[in-house]
Amino acid sequence: MEKVVSALEEIKSINNAYGISIDGICKLQAEISEAKVCMPIIGRFSSGKSALVNTILGYSKKIFREDITPETAVPAEIVYTDTEELAAVIGNDGTCRTMSIEDYRGYEADASTVKHTRIQLRNHFLEKIPDVMLVDMPGFESGYEVHNKAIDHYLPQSLAYLVAFPADDMIVRSSVGNILKELCLHEMPLCVVITKYDKKNDEFDITFANMKESLKRFVGDREIRYCWTSSFTGDAEEVEVFLAEIQEKSQDILAGKYRKLLMPILENTQNYLKTELNGSQLSESELDEKEERLHKQLASLGSKFSKEQEDFDLEIAECVQEIKSDVQSAMEAEESSLVAMAMNHQGINEHLNAVVRKAVTISVKRRFLPKVEKYLRRVDKAINSESLGDVHISCSFDVEKLNQDIVGNAVAVAAAALVGGPIVGIIAGIVTGMVALLSGNRKREEAREKIRQKLRGEVFPKVLREIGTNMEMEITKQIKLVNATMEEELTTQKNTLEKAVSDIRQQMNDEKAKKENLAIDIKADLERVEEIKNGLR
Repeated sequence: MEKVVSALEEIKSINNAYGISIDGICKLQAEISEAKVCMPIIGRFSSGKSALVNTILGYSKKIFREDITPETAVPAEIVYTDTEELAAVIGNDGTCRTMSIEDYRGYEADASTVKHTRIQLRNHFLEKIPDVMLVDMPGFESGYEVHNKAIDHYLPQSLAYLVAFPADDMIVRSSVGNILKELCLHEMPLCVVITKYDKKNDEFDITFANMKESLKRFVGDREIRYCWTSSFTGDAEEVEVFLAEIQEKSQDILAGKYRKLLMPILENTQNYLKTELNGSQLSESELDEKEERLHKQLASLGSKFSKEQEDFDLEIAECVQEIKSDVQSAMEAEESSLVAMAMNHQGINEHLNAVVRKAVTISVKRRFLPKVEKYLRRVDKAINSESLGDVHISCSFDVEKLNQDIVGNAVAVAAAALVGGPIVGIIAGIVTGMVALLSGNRKREEAREKIRQKLRGEVFPKVLREIGTNMEMEITKQIKLVNATMEEELTTQKNTLEKAVSDIRQQMNDEKAKKENLAIDIKADLERVEEIKNGLR
């Protein structure tokens, strides 16, 4: 990261010297200054998440309340600061209200209006992990909306998840198991933290072994890190060691991300200097030809990019149909389980939610993401097929983050169809209807058939309609954001090339000696840019 930060500052100085825009550099510098590795802590209510955070922080007076209710549970982001300690409350409408840490200790959030809180602390342990952001998540029983926040909002920026299980209750319930299964679909590293270790009983070893076997049903043979903590004794050493290891990796992780984003900025400056250097040797008529050819090539490049956009837009609707088909197959495969749950007067919404989320995740990764990556390769090929002399135009993408964003947002809009509204009413009606059927001494087989008809005739079609409409809108929105980013980068690089030609024309009447000196300066700067690039590889 030191190399990246140093390279940005140096290229900013070179751009300023030649009047090249530094907006992209400043934007990247601002982002880097705030970059953190996100580490959510998840688990059911009363699993000891907030107590774990309080223990890690080590204050004699607790920062986080441990007696919250679902109505007051919102994600709490915890980061280190070397300046003023404060708490910020971010509302769903984007508003931000700050308060002192002392006031925050007694604060009760309204989960219906507050998106999350962000706590900045001048803390001894946090100082050891300044590039890690802990997130104390609400318990699963707080409802689907908060569950979606845990997965969909934090997933793209998370390196790993801490999963809390209290030592006196290490049963792997379906609410926890389903989220673990989903995290494994994203190849998300997991660390299981056994909290309240002081409350373990004589059967702990047997119970712990059983829990590990239960976890395998959801995560398979995935490697899991296990840690033991106790807020009663103030022991969180194993978790602290794990977090310190993440801190050690954080700079490499962040450097890998920002190195990719820095390359187009370097190439943009490099293109300007190459164009300037080569153009400074041209006569006025040769420069006229170069300028005319450049405009034609840039226009052709824009046309090719637009054509690729139009072609890919046609693929989206077809892909959504394929995803819907996969979701339908997944729901039909779970029909027997859903019928059995309804027959036992159990709500089926949570199970159906998990089935849909898993099916959408797998289908988007299998069907849509390969199409996105092919599209980006086609665009890159179209851009580079235009010969612009010895300059190179490119677009930067963090493909891994882009893929996570697309999957996360697709899953979020799919799950939203099951959170509230008509579908929930239909599902609730299934269980209510079964009570009436069974109390009327109808045959159980007749009741089962009625449930199947309700699922096939109302629930499944409604889910698929909602998913199809919402997902097509969300996927189209994501691709538009990708295209807008590419267009912005292409525009920046085109403007830089045109500026280079314009600057050369301004220098045409300079004295020969001045031109020679200019060429020497440009060569030196060009060599330095190349050195910076090589140093980052």
